[in-house]
Amino acid sequence: MIKSFLKNKFLILLTLFFISFDSYCQTNSFKNSSPLNIPLIISGTFGELRANHFHAGIDIKTNGKEGYQVISLDEGYVDRIRVGTTGYGKALYIKHPNGLTTVYAHLMKFSPKIESFVKSAQYKKETYEIQLFPKDLEIKVNAGEIIGLSGNTGGSSGPHLHFEIRNSKNQKTINPLYYLDDIKDDRKPSIRSFYIFNNNDIHPEKMSKHQIKKINDSVYRSENVYTIGKISFGLNMFDRQSLSYNRNGVYKTAIYKNDTLKFEYNFNELDFEDSKFINLLRDYKTKKEKGITIQRIIKHPESKKSFLSNEYNNGFFNIKNNKEYFFTLKISDHKGNNSYVEIKITGKKIIDNFIKTEGKLIKTDQDYSIKLKDKEVVFKKNTLFENAYLNIKERNDTLYIDKDIYPLRNPMEISYEINNDDSLLIRQSFISRLNSKGKPTYIFTKKKDDKFHIKSSSLGIFFIAKDTLSPEIKPLNFYKGQWISKLKYLKIKISDDFSGIKKYRGYLNDKWILFEYEPKRNTLTYDFSDIIFKKTKHNLKIYLEDNVGNKKVLKTMFYRKY
Repeated sequence: MIKSFLKNKFLILLTLFFISFDSYCQTNSFKNSSPLNIPLIISGTFGELRANHFHAGIDIKTNGKEGYQVISLDEGYVDRIRVGTTGYGKALYIKHPNGLTTVYAHLMKFSPKIESFVKSAQYKKETYEIQLFPKDLEIKVNAGEIIGLSGNTGGSSGPHLHFEIRNSKNQKTINPLYYLDDIKDDRKPSIRSFYIFNNNDIHPEKMSKHQIKKINDSVYRSENVYTIGKISFGLNMFDRQSLSYNRNGVYKTAIYKNDTLKFEYNFNELDFEDSKFINLLRDYKTKKEKGITIQRIIKHPESKKSFLSNEYNNGFFNIKNNKEYFFTLKISDHKGNNSYVEIKITGKKIIDNFIKTEGKLIKTDQDYSIKLKDKEVVFKKNTLFENAYLNIKERNDTLYIDKDIYPLRNPMEISYEINNDDSLLIRQSFISRLNSKGKPTYIFTKKKDDKFHIKSSSLGIFFIAKDTLSPEIKPLNFYKGQWISKLKYLKIKISDDFSGIKKYRGYLNDKWILFEYEPKRNTLTYDFSDIIFKKTKHNLKIYLEDNVGNKKVLKTMFYRKY
């Protein structure tokens, strides 16, 4: 009786939550239902698992082109402006009277009045990358007003509009699909494979893949599973909308045990704090080694996970010997298209291959300082999410810290003794790490107390590297002494072969000018309409410096009438 009452009470509360959430979305609606004047086709969904964060908005396709008009969903004022070479690139944050903020990212350009405001600040501070917080009502916008043009700036890998809706008060992001135009979607989520994770004392995370058979267009059935002890589930899955071939993230995942809902998460809203635990929601080892995303249906005890609506035992289940269990995994998209995996598990002790543990045990609740010949590795408390045996060894200048198959909660610290008196060589040297493609990468390196110091968010192979070459500068659309009166923009190619560009400055007739830097194209672009010069002969100087202090200067001239 009590159990039934509690179950019914929970279902009532859950229903009330969704009713109140839908009501909230309806109350806080917008006058417009699309930030673009083209059909909405989604290439990235809300809550998708990205490299190191949950996707906080949706990505809207722009037909592979830049320059589509971006419009404000409602009246309001510009609350924040970001211009950067990474992340959101050029982005606008518009605060609305309904208590919500809309975000428009990877823009090519802002509208003229916003562009003028931004450039004024950039010239005042003599910097391209900038973050601005206009005063309340300083830059008003109307519903449907053009606020910019879609682009490909920042960390974007192709032209599109990244769009977000946030709660203005707490900055939690809300699934934009509740507010936008009806996006056609009659396709059910696809399930590629099904996994069980065994949690036992011998090997805390042993994963096994199980065959599934498609019964009809929405139901998959697993082979019979035999296991025992504490288990959890994982899926390799994706979702597609009707007009898109992109493999997007899934909106909702639920576990039913004997037809009773036990665990569920749905991406209605997200807290930015959730991203700290993203590498626990996928099998990190498989992702790093094979590039396959196995989404785990669990919750870490310390994770808030604002998208959880039911969290029985954090998604873990205890399988007892000689007992049968029936589970159903339900996967849903935002339109209510569902797919199911039916699983029968029989509790049976199986002979497991003994897995030898090698290396040093690093516990999460302790500090470790591992000293080698002329190197030191430091793991402070909570560097790792969970205890792990790590193989740590050295060979000459190379330091091997296991494979990058364990996610780090906080960066580890590495130091190398400096065994050289050559100041130039020391300046040009740094600690490098091999990336997943085996390519050396630059890591910001402090030089203090006769040591190189870095912090790394990944395990792997580290060594001392040198960057002895200066960056390169090359004019793209003009040559020295040329008349270029018809050009609207000045374009310069810059590049560095290793450590990367740290800073640049450009001067025209000894006056600082704004060059927009686009790392994906390795270009600097100057807009001639920024400053009007009366004379026709113009002297251009560009100063370039890489991350280890190698410098290059371009001095040239051209002729132009304004």
